[in-house]
Amino acid sequence: MSTDQLVSALTDIYHAHTLLIHSILAVLSGYIVFGMGWFTRSDYQPKGRHCYVTGGTQGLGKALAESLVRQGAHVTVVARDVVKGEKTLADLKAIAQPHQIIQFLSADLTDAKSSQEALVKASEPFDGKCPDYLYLCAGFSRPKYMMDSSLEEFKAGFDGVYWVSAYTAQAAVKTMIRQRRTGRIVFVSSFLGYTSFAGYTNYSPGKYALRGLSDSLRSEMLIHGIKIHIFMPCGIAGPGHDAENAEKPAITFKIEENDTAIQPAESAKALERGLRKGYYSITDNIVADFARLRSDGGVPGNNFFADLFYLIISSYGFPIWRMTADRDVRNGRQAVLDDYEARGVYDTPKSK
Repeated sequence: MSTDQLVSALTDIYHAHTLLIHSILAVLSGYIVFGMGWFTRSDYQPKGRHCYVTGGTQGLGKALAESLVRQGAHVTVVARDVVKGEKTLADLKAIAQPHQIIQFLSADLTDAKSSQEALVKASEPFDGKCPDYLYLCAGFSRPKYMMDSSLEEFKAGFDGVYWVSAYTAQAAVKTMIRQRRTGRIVFVSSFLGYTSFAGYTNYSPGKYALRGLSDSLRSEMLIHGIKIHIFMPCGIAGPGHDAENAEKPAITFKIEENDTAIQPAESAKALERGLRKGYYSITDNIVADFARLRSDGGVPGNNFFADLFYLIISSYGFPIWRMTADRDVRNGRQAVLDDYEARGVYDTPKSK
């Protein structure tokens, strides 16, 4: 084909598909200009706002509370442990300015009534107005195989991951709407809310459920101008992570052997960076970004070019990761079966 014929063919294609080509260019331009944050200004500004942090006495929650206080926010920390709470309150007041309101409330957030009462109590110094920003960091992980989990542990796993945040979110949404207030609610799920593996049967279901709640609530709150975000961190160092490791099955350890827990302050920084950029689904690790693009359900993306790159890489890399995880499970299979045999788990003896 000559050069003139090639030019003629391309010209014919352009004229035949002008609308489609222009539409694609418009979409790409929109992503570049608005998706990357150009010509936009973040409205995330904690200074002077009432920030409500659940699970704020350790790990991510405490690091986040400290960051918010340093930025000039009024901060309410809610957790169950009174001793840790009083210490956190003293630590936060030590870095606060005299005009900042810093509070600690002890509450069982796996209970709907207690969650509602804590929110009401926290709002009292602010003329009963709902907090502006809510960061739902409360939760715990106790990895076990389903076979080894009692019914109580199985239920507690969901209560301590899903309901511990869902009850507070519902109370806040109802209050904000009644008061005609806008604000934002930040859920904290996990990398294990994108994908999961052996050992997390009483943890991942709640983290997946938080994604479902957050995705649907993000859409619903467009009606009311309330912003919803979800944070999907990898492992975060701290007392919670230490307690998790104390009970973690050997196969789970093997799958995660090359993982390095992120320090709470770094994770909190990643969360706030995502909030300032206006991201809906926020991560603190490139591996979590790979998982996000493989299972995002069509929710708003972050950076168009980075997301495109992550999607291409994850399309090849993530299936390979899954195969290695499955290999580790199979390699550890016999040890688990032998353990169950020794403990008399089975109803009938092993056949010869």
